[in-house]
Amino acid sequence: MQRTRTATILFAVAAVLVTGLLGWVAYHGVRNALAAEFARRLEALARTGASQVSATDIRDAQLLGEDGTGYLSLQVLLEELRSSTGLVSAAALDSAGTTLYDTRGAEHQHEANPLARLAPWAITQALTGRAVVTDVYDVGGQPFRSGVAPITETGGKHVLGALVVDSRLDYLPVLAALRRTVLLAALLSVFGIVVLAVVNIRVAGSAADLERRLSRAENLAAMGRLTATLAHEIKNPLAIIRGSAERLGKLDPESRRWADSVVEESDRLSRTVARYLQFARGEEAVAGEGDAAQALLDTLDLLEGEFHSRRAELVRPEPAPDALPVALDNESLKQVFLNLMLNALEALGEGGRLVVSVEPAAGWIAVRFADDGPGIPPETLRQLGSPFVTTKATGSGLGLFLSRRLVQAGGGRLDIESQAGRGTVCTVRLPRRRG
Repeated sequence: MQRTRTATILFAVAAVLVTGLLGWVAYHGVRNALAAEFARRLEALARTGASQVSATDIRDAQLLGEDGTGYLSLQVLLEELRSSTGLVSAAALDSAGTTLYDTRGAEHQHEANPLARLAPWAITQALTGRAVVTDVYDVGGQPFRSGVAPITETGGKHVLGALVVDSRLDYLPVLAALRRTVLLAALLSVFGIVVLAVVNIRVAGSAADLERRLSRAENLAAMGRLTATLAHEIKNPLAIIRGSAERLGKLDPESRRWADSVVEESDRLSRTVARYLQFARGEEAVAGEGDAAQALLDTLDLLEGEFHSRRAELVRPEPAPDALPVALDNESLKQVFLNLMLNALEALGEGGRLVVSVEPAAGWIAVRFADDGPGIPPETLRQLGSPFVTTKATGSGLGLFLSRRLVQAGGGRLDIESQAGRGTVCTVRLPRRRG
């Protein structure tokens, strides 16, 4: 599941990046194409205008200024060019770069064209016989470009001046609309990718959950078959053991005490087998009423000798807890405590230590079993409590499974915390029973 989630997220991120890159490439490709087309059009306008200016008009405008017919011819030509093409302005310059006529007004006559300051190289190129288009420049917060073409004598061998046409970038509104469209398309694509990624993760999660449920169902089915077999094979020997212990109980008091213990444990084992069979059939445990403090003390008394024989230390809660009524019968509580303590004893080596503590709280009790054993690997810890998942070489994992189901039947939960090399802590949390 984790691999699927990671792969889906990486794919979604890659798809978003590719979508953004494609949008950026498309936008810049269109922008460059529009800019190139605009430059060609502006250069063609400059060339066309320059080709219609005669050498006679240039010389006449230079000599006579506004009083000459050449000035009038330039005025008619440039005003018509500006109005018919949507140019901002047009101007005719002589070979020295001085303005002969400018559509911006007569007051600019005999002045240097603004382009001489903004893009002097363009005028220089035109006066050497080459038509050019300037880069974008800014005037009053508005972007402009200018086309400059040489004015030549008939035959084009001698350059008499230059024609300058200025235009706003009329393709910018189209480019802005395209930018909004590309951005919207990118956002919709990103949204679609995110939705698909989320759906894919959820589907993968559902599939993983279904797989876990099927695995659990298979485990439960296997446990059912195993339990049915065990129940059949164990009940008869238990009956014989119990009957023999009852007969031994008729002897001296010491033998009677041990016989009573054998009878009690035989009955407990019989009830444990019955519980396994109950869970294997899919039946829920029936909670009763019990005293967690008494059940814990009884379990400690039962296992104290076993800990001593294995040279492991058992630290009892001090002081001994008072009555702790819970919604789980004493037999089930002893079964839970016994499983957890035996698991800890199996994990402890010689000289190991198990600390048992009780933490009563408002409305809850917590019984904690903390050992200093080798701990549990993280991958096993995540699955612990499922049937047939165990850290023991010969274990089945059914004891912890049964314990968790019993605690849940009493409205509580069983938490297991562990770090490799630092031991394990099992905590049984149960709600207090009122009354």
